[in-house]
Amino acid sequence: MEGEWGEVMAVVKRAVAVVAARAPRVSVVMKADIRPGVTDGLNSKVETVERQLSRG
Repeated sequence: MEGEWGEVMAVVKRAVAVVAARAPRVSVVMKADIRPGVTDGLNSKVETVERQLSRG
């Protein structure tokens, strides 16, 4: 997931609420890669992998 901190955390909060409505326990593990000035990082990573795969 990629976006502004508040937007991302709102999605996490909603996801936890949905799971909590059906389960007695919710476990959340997160990793954040905060890089000021970087936008559209996920698409860039996918493009890099696709480029590497097409070389084969």
